[in-house]
Amino acid sequence: MRLSKLQISAAAFGLAIASQAHAQMGGGMAPESTPVQADATVPYRNGVTALQAGDFPTAIKELRKAYDANSIDGNIPYALGMAYALSGQKPEAKKAFQGAVRSQNAPIPAYLQLGLVAIELGDKDLATKQYAALQRKLAKCASKCGDEDRTEIQSAIDELGKKLNP
Repeated sequence: MRLSKLQISAAAFGLAIASQAHAQMGGGMAPESTPVQADATVPYRNGVTALQAGDFPTAIKELRKAYDANSIDGNIPYALGMAYALSGQKPEAKKAFQGAVRSQNAPIPAYLQLGLVAIELGDKDLATKQYAALQRKLAKCASKCGDEDRTEIQSAIDELGKKLNP
């Protein structure tokens, strides 16, 4: 999968912000009333750092640890999907991005990346579903979201639309 420098930079920036948000939200720590789970914060940070450095095997290893510790946070499978995609492991990237878009806090770029990987794997139907999901998100966002969120969603729609209908 060939990604432009802009896409890689945008993904890295998004992961950096998601990493900060993840830490601020408790970093995957379990409430005291439940059994203690492994904390996803350290492997997530290590994985994002490795991803940004282009060390995809380390990124995958660390992000899989983070996912095992916290499979609820959509930022973790999104980062894992990016590591797989950038290392050329498209079927694994597809699975990770699917996990990301199923989460309650799915990052917008996860829909775009899932659509792009699906196109590369010949699954235009899945890509079309991601396009429709982004359109629904934009429609729901109308009055609730700020300009930055609307712009991010619209940009993802535009990019995926160009690939679906060249």
